[in-house]
Amino acid sequence: MSEDKSRLRQSIRAIEDERDRQLELVLDERGPLIRGTVLRRRRLCGYPQCRCATEGKLHVSTYLSVTIQAKTRPTHLPSADEQHVREASERYRRFRRARTLLVELTAKQLKLVDRLCNALLEAYPAGEAIQPAGRRGPKAKKDRHGSR
Repeated sequence: MSEDKSRLRQSIRAIEDERDRQLELVLDERGPLIRGTVLRRRRLCGYPQCRCATEGKLHVSTYLSVTIQAKTRPTHLPSADEQHVREASERYRRFRRARTLLVELTAKQLKLVDRLCNALLEAYPAGEAIQPAGRRGPKAKKDRHGSR
């Protein structure tokens, strides 16, 4: 059964349109970008006479939380920097989301291009079995037992 070449082309174009939208998000970003998440924590200050110890009204502090080499590193944010860091970290998240979508869309598009290629293949001479294109690039190394 042959695939509908017209629908494959339409799907490829639709993915290309979405890739263009995501690429525009990436190219339009002017930064700055800050990796991490802005969060608020409630804490005790340590003074025994403070309202946090006597009344239970905890202090609120704002932090930038960043994971570096599998460890979460919180950095205290002064209130003067909070808005700037919050906006920059949100821009970073949007940028990374667009990048991830670009990768996924490209992979989908390449699979559709391969399907279109196979749909367009014609056997020559007529009646011969069509061999799909082989894997490109270096061959996988064999393990000790001769299998790949």
